Amino acid sequence: MITVFGYIGSPSAELREAVSDAALVVGGRRHLDALNVPEERRIVLGRIAPAIEVLQALTGDEKAVVIASGDPLFYGVVRRIRAAGLKVRVIPALTSLQLAFAAVALPWDDALLVSLHGNDPEPAIAALRAHQKVGLLTDGRTGLPQIVDATAGLGRTYVLAERLGEDDEQIRVLSEDQAREITDIAQPNVVLVLAYHPDDPAALGEQTAIAGGVRPQGV
Repeated sequence: MITVFGYIGSPSAELREAVSDAALVVGGRRHLDALNVPEERRIVLGRIAPAIEVLQALTGDEKAVVIASGDPLFYGVVRRIRAAGLKVRVIPALTSLQLAFAAVALPWDDALLVSLHGNDPEPAIAALRAHQKVGLLTDGRTGLPQIVDATAGLGRTYVLAERLGEDDEQIRVLSEDQAREITDIAQPNVVLVLAYHPDDPAALGEQTAIAGGVRPQGV
């Protein structure tokens, strides 16, 4: 039995109980350390393929827990695990982008959501220029400095949301000039790129039947 847990901030009582009873726990080092998982029962996530091989080798009676940041169904590990033929039970959590939009009290049903994790950044960069409300999962290659460079001169407002759910969480609302001066960016973080300041009523956007800010042709 494999159970995939989302993780934001601190571990839930359900997660702690599942970990205590698991033969194997897969997750990021900070998650495993927070749960005091013994070395002999932990697999530290880097590339997902080695972890999947170990999960495939478990017997039917052995329990495994996989821990993923945010919602493991949103650009998370569940797709890769299920594609490998494994069955899982999923306990989701809020995504970091949900928390970032909530921090500035903006509806996000009209936002375009983009992941830069291991992806070609060019489509995301193009989206930043074309859309008025974009939420980005950043990675080590493309973060706030690259995002600001890509949208220079467009008058965008940037919300830098760092270490969401942690005790040292920080939310910064920045103009282009202010964003260029930021050097102390904590990991992990996400960035919202907005055509309007969050306090501007125009930033609320319009509610439509089709979420995501993109309408199919002819609609």
